[in-house]
Amino acid sequence: MNVRMNLLLLALPALLFAQAQEMKLEYHGAGWTQFGKVENSYTNTPDLESEDDYNNNWMQNTGGQISVTAKIDSNWEGGLALGVISVHLARGNFAKAGYWYPFSVPYVGEARITYSHALFNTGKFQLTMGNFGYGYSPDAKNLGLYLMKGYVYPGAIESGFGSVFGGMARYQQAGFSNDVILKSEDERPVYDWSLADVVSYQIHPGLEIGAGVNFYRLLSQNSDLTSPGPVCESTYGKEDGNSLCSIVDYSDTTGGKAPDTVTGSLAGTKLMARLHIDPKALFGFSGLGSLTLGKQDLILYSEAAVLGLNNYRIVYDDILQRIPVMVGFNFPSFGYLDYLSLEVEYYASKNSSDNVAANFGGAWVPSQVDHSVYSRDDWKWSANVAKTLFGHMQFTAQVANDHLRLGGYHDRPNAGKEVLRTPKDWYWTCKLAYFF
Repeated sequence: MNVRMNLLLLALPALLFAQAQEMKLEYHGAGWTQFGKVENSYTNTPDLESEDDYNNNWMQNTGGQISVTAKIDSNWEGGLALGVISVHLARGNFAKAGYWYPFSVPYVGEARITYSHALFNTGKFQLTMGNFGYGYSPDAKNLGLYLMKGYVYPGAIESGFGSVFGGMARYQQAGFSNDVILKSEDERPVYDWSLADVVSYQIHPGLEIGAGVNFYRLLSQNSDLTSPGPVCESTYGKEDGNSLCSIVDYSDTTGGKAPDTVTGSLAGTKLMARLHIDPKALFGFSGLGSLTLGKQDLILYSEAAVLGLNNYRIVYDDILQRIPVMVGFNFPSFGYLDYLSLEVEYYASKNSSDNVAANFGGAWVPSQVDHSVYSRDDWKWSANVAKTLFGHMQFTAQVANDHLRLGGYHDRPNAGKEVLRTPKDWYWTCKLAYFF
């Protein structure tokens, strides 16, 4: 709560000053309702008592957000957005169905101050501080965006979009942009600081490339939590008999094998590269026969990342298994839809796709080290469609086998667990939103 209040206090002076100077205030808002169903979900024990059995369970949420932007002067701007989301708990088992109820969560969507200034005639410099949304790939609908989301170790990918609490310095010049971001991590252990640099360059209106690096948890609030030693069971406990802070490897020595303790860290380095190709702009055409292509039609985009440069024996010993690759394509809808896209991801990691141990123990060791008892789906996919109605409404739908995680505050044992773990697992969801 103190963090949220600090965010409000950060943006409040800018808004009050803008009001005092009778500067322009811009108001925007949005409301939505969303529902869907998990058609098939992996579970070790498919029965009513299984905590992770989400087969045939419905999902539902609704929410709204109000935002205001204050134009203080030609250089300064403040932004504040407040919202609330009401979520119905996913059931998961017979016991949870008995207390299946909705709960509402208020949130601060934005609380920022931005300073802008022209540089070198055609360039622009921006400095943003506070809490703000950030996405470096406007093409991504569901998969990708690996650089700023999720842990490095363990390398369990998370779907969706994120925000930054901290600061960002941006420089733009023609088709070039460079973002330097200092982010306070909100995943346990909290308050570590990450430093990232994201570069984009539009070579041609139809061709754009990008790259980035994230020195994840470069500055630790407490190094004993970010990089724990071999003896930490008193703080973190054990999972399935394995330490959450170290693993034991048996190295060949003279006369046989001897135990060797391997320690590691949640900190690490992420790398990212992405590509955007729009053949309409690249080759100069706007339609097929008498049909006019939409703005998003035929766009091909891709992203790849390296999740951690350090090798750790047994669990992170092959860098090729730490490289997720996503490819997306917008099919032609000829203006009838905003977009109709398909995204496919390949990620060859053999570790658990769960973040349970990291979320509740700050563990760099995967949730399950024994690969023989755990299997995961290397391939993920997501089909997405959107249609704007009457200029102020939008309908979106998604069918996917992605990194869906349904556990939350009221479902702690399953928080961080992936629901979809095999190729036959999938779900669908629809969303209707209005905005002004």
